[in-house]
Amino acid sequence: MEKQKQVHITGLTLNKSLGIIQAHKLIFDSNNKLIIFKGGVGEGKTTEQKVIQIGIHGTKAMIDNQKYGEIDLELQLTDGDLPFFVGRKSKGKKILSTLYIKDENGKIVENPIIDGNKAKPSTYFKQLETKLTWRMSELTSDNPNVQKKILLELYQSQLSKLGVIFDKKHLDYSLSILGQIDKAVTNRDNCDFARKQIGGIADDLKAKGHDPDRPETCPETIPIESIETEIKRLEKEKILATAEPEAQKDKELAEIKADAAIITGQCVSYNSELRVKRNASISNYKEYITKIETIKSNITALTTYLEVLGLKHHFETLNKDIVWPDELNKPTEPNYIQFDADNKVQDNNVKLLHIDGKALIDKINQLKQQYINVFSKESNIDTSKFDTQIEQQEKNKKDALEINKIVDAIDSFHKWRAANEEVVFLKDKYIKLLSQVDTGVKGLHIEPIEDDIFLMYNGSYDTKYFNNPELEMRKLSSYSGTQKPMICLLIQNYLLSLKPKAMRYLYIDDIPIDKKTRLLLEKMTEDLNMHIFLNITGDFEQSQLQKGEILISGGEVLFPNTMPLTIEEKVERVIKGE
Repeated sequence: MEKQKQVHITGLTLNKSLGIIQAHKLIFDSNNKLIIFKGGVGEGKTTEQKVIQIGIHGTKAMIDNQKYGEIDLELQLTDGDLPFFVGRKSKGKKILSTLYIKDENGKIVENPIIDGNKAKPSTYFKQLETKLTWRMSELTSDNPNVQKKILLELYQSQLSKLGVIFDKKHLDYSLSILGQIDKAVTNRDNCDFARKQIGGIADDLKAKGHDPDRPETCPETIPIESIETEIKRLEKEKILATAEPEAQKDKELAEIKADAAIITGQCVSYNSELRVKRNASISNYKEYITKIETIKSNITALTTYLEVLGLKHHFETLNKDIVWPDELNKPTEPNYIQFDADNKVQDNNVKLLHIDGKALIDKINQLKQQYINVFSKESNIDTSKFDTQIEQQEKNKKDALEINKIVDAIDSFHKWRAANEEVVFLKDKYIKLLSQVDTGVKGLHIEPIEDDIFLMYNGSYDTKYFNNPELEMRKLSSYSGTQKPMICLLIQNYLLSLKPKAMRYLYIDDIPIDKKTRLLLEKMTEDLNMHIFLNITGDFEQSQLQKGEILISGGEVLFPNTMPLTIEEKVERVIKGE
């Protein structure tokens, strides 16, 4: 590989206070690869590192743009031999970012050409760092899930070569191991939901005497269809057994209705005959009355004629002895047989009827009583044997349904277990793929343990420092809080070495450091050509500061002053950030 191009941070100017940190200027000596910020708790060490991070990443380095107040800073860097600057300045809730160089006259030229492209802050730094640069605390976390997440991110490119596709939008994601795991997990979740709905929990089943792993304790499915067929057969036989008596009863009732219809017809005929006779009587009566009226008229005319003849008195004597018909002899309305609105014969005027009408009413009443007697007559058919058999089959069906529920619950448990085993199998396959990743660090491996993965290291860089003379593979989490960053430094070195151009930095926040650790750090920074920004918490005096150390006290940035300095020396120290 060709010699890697490097980008260095050479200076920082904070024009306005940022959070607790007061305005200040730092110039970093490229020969000093270990920069240590010292100070007590809450004095501003972490904020000082955040100032540098904001200079590199702008708003991406901040969760809340308003957390630190107004931002106004300039970061000075070199890309190879090219010096350039990055400015970050607040404008409302946004941060304006500018990448620029200064010509020999101090004039600012924005977005200069670097590596043949216009350099912009949003894209320039993207390829220069690794995900570990600012997130070392995640890799050294005691939480295995936090550690695993960043571990996978760090080695994503190698995992992709092994067929591990992280992008869910990728065309082949569903076929990749992670896609298969997603599908298997979804299936397992569905099976888990289904089994819980119907009681497919192993402990619950065992409590009922059904151990899913002991077939002899598990019932078999009972076909409900055969029981339902038997119930229908019995119900049909019951109907057939009661059909004949009911049919005979219906026949008798129908015969009574037919007889009643005949008598009803006779009643209608009876009324019709009465109407005919009455109409004839009325006709004769009218004819007779007409004749009488004619006679009366003739008598009146005769009386007038006899009066002329002087014989009237003889006729009047004769006329007074004539008997004329009385109006009371006029034919009256006969008593008919009465019908209701449904044309059924009524017997409410039976006493007024002629003897023939009374006889018809008697026959109708007799038929009514016969109908009531037949309708009320019990069939006296014993269907209890059918009822008993049907009841037993219904019980069999209920019991079978309960047994089948148990069978379904056991089946749902087996389906869930098979789905869970598929998830475990695929995850195990995935973990074995992860173990094939080359970490790039001697003695450092990703190893599967049970159903998870862990970063394992044997301390081969310095077995004495890591207290591992036998080169035993140990989990990263088993190393001390001071040893872990040393391992991260080795990983960062490898990951940065894969880049054609890089900022070879690692930012470490607050680790205990002794003389042995400091000597190792200084050695590693030289061996690996790495720069480290390190925070150390404690009670420190400015007079005790060594070269490369900076004291943060109450937000004020202080440098070593172990001896009186001339004005020229003070200016030089400010320029060098000492």
